[in-house]
Amino acid sequence: MAIILFFFTYYSKERKKIVSADKNSPIEEVSKLTEKISNVLENVNYNGSDGKGNFFDLNASLAEIPIDKPNLSNMKVVNAVIRIKNGREIYIKSDFCVYDRSTNNAKFTGNVLVTDANNQIASDNLDLIMSNNLITIYNNVKYKSEKGFLTADKVDIDILKNESNIFMFGKKNRVQVKYKN
Repeated sequence: MAIILFFFTYYSKERKKIVSADKNSPIEEVSKLTEKISNVLENVNYNGSDGKGNFFDLNASLAEIPIDKPNLSNMKVVNAVIRIKNGREIYIKSDFCVYDRSTNNAKFTGNVLVTDANNQIASDNLDLIMSNNLITIYNNVKYKSEKGFLTADKVDIDILKNESNIFMFGKKNRVQVKYKN
């Protein structure tokens, strides 16, 4: 963590906006300008645990850290690995992710792909809530495995129990399942 903080403090790639202020600038105006500045980092890696023996690694090609929200990282081209203490690994890829370093929770968006053993789930959104060991996958969910194919609106996965709940948003809509023997 100290290395990340050191890098973040001294080697951030660029500032999003240049702030110019002189002696005569009112403090309120300078404050408004500096609130929107962000640090941009390349090839970022975060890792952590849930405190119960389960770990995760979160990697991104680019991360933007807003000055006014220093616990958040807005990430692009994201790869994550969740390592469960029983030896199981869950891989997540997405175009974007907002990671909260204070809670270890993350919201993935854009071309989300989850891989676990021989199973794949594609969707538009995924929320990883490490404190509850929960993955919520929603919007345009498509599940594929050796045993079949499934489409739904939302899937909740308990990471530790390896149990899923599958939902449709509309009462008249049904989960579509194609099962192979």
